[in-house]
Amino acid sequence: MAVAVERMRDLQHTAGSVARQRMADVFRGLDAPLRAFLTQQTRSMDDAEDLVQEIFLRLWRMGAATEIRSFKAFAFKMACNLVKDRSRRTHTRMMRQAVPAGDIQLSDMGEGEPSSVVQSMQMLGMVSETLAKLRPSTREAFVLYRMEACSQAQIAAHLGISVSMVEKHVSQATAALRNAGVEFSER
Repeated sequence: MAVAVERMRDLQHTAGSVARQRMADVFRGLDAPLRAFLTQQTRSMDDAEDLVQEIFLRLWRMGAATEIRSFKAFAFKMACNLVKDRSRRTHTRMMRQAVPAGDIQLSDMGEGEPSSVVQSMQMLGMVSETLAKLRPSTREAFVLYRMEACSQAQIAAHLGISVSMVEKHVSQATAALRNAGVEFSER
């Protein structure tokens, strides 16, 4: 990753043609604004760096001879599309990994042995206690995702955070519940 970025930066030194010089100029002019925009969108400098690299590699493959009126507008549109694609992939991946609250194995409290009722109450207490220990934003993201069945995009918009951050909150809550001994059934 860093090698490709350095190679793009070195274009100004090795530019032998007008097309290469144009691409080097585009890179120098758009690097900082794209990084700032993507850092704001993803709320992650590492993710922003990866996306900037992807944009410049795609522009490079297209070639500077391509008839693009505004490389800046084109690059920012590409950035928006990459963020949307990334959000869709993240949402799909998280939906496959999601464990709805209804899948938590608790015995029916109205029937069965008194010991199973006590066990169910203890499990419910562990879930409640574990969720109470989480940061409010993590707890809210988890509850909205697992119990209210909201999409990550909806949660991100509601909480004013990125979809990537929603994914992290849900993963943290799930890990905390598993560490507390809450058993999830597999789909």
